[in-house]
Amino acid sequence: RTVPFGKHLFIERSDFFDTEGPEGDAMGNKPPKGFKRLVPGGMARLKYAYVITCDSIVRDPSTNEPIELVCSLHPETRGGQPLTQKEGEKKAPRPGIIHWLEQKTAVPCTINLYDRLFKNEEPGKPKDETDTAVEEKNEGDEDVKDDTPSYLSDLNPDSFQTLTKCLVEPSVGMDAMGLMAAIRSQGENGSEKEAKLYHSFLSYQFER
Repeated sequence: RTVPFGKHLFIERSDFFDTEGPEGDAMGNKPPKGFKRLVPGGMARLKYAYVITCDSIVRDPSTNEPIELVCSLHPETRGGQPLTQKEGEKKAPRPGIIHWLEQKTAVPCTINLYDRLFKNEEPGKPKDETDTAVEEKNEGDEDVKDDTPSYLSDLNPDSFQTLTKCLVEPSVGMDAMGLMAAIRSQGENGSEKEAKLYHSFLSYQFER
């Protein structure tokens, strides 16, 4: 598929850790352990495209939260090519990969997320030997309290979610094979255009 690229892009908020902002203050101005995506002054690779460096941040004056990242592009890294190794470096850096979406061509849509219906593999099954049926009945009482484990208690409240104001690349509207790429890029959109509806199945098996 053809993926538009331009000067103005959207990225996932979770792919940027603001070490110089409120979330950084809470973490001692350091990203979480193992975080390999974009940080102020750091680099990340736009999937299938270029490596970028975050040079500066435009912030909301009232909250100090980032609203725009000003980045520079490394043209030699197009299409997965490595960064140029600098003198004195043992090897060129290998930045983490993030997803992105070109702003002008992004298409608004609504996405339905379907996850597993039950939280447990065997709904209603007692979790241990003590989790068994209990009945309480006093003399003269007509009501019986039944604490038998039920499959209803194992229903997953997040088995269905609807995400609105999402954005996808334009190929999704023309090619169903682009759907997997579509659900990776979600963002806010203020367009009045008619939104499309897509469905995504998140999980289909239990981890053991």
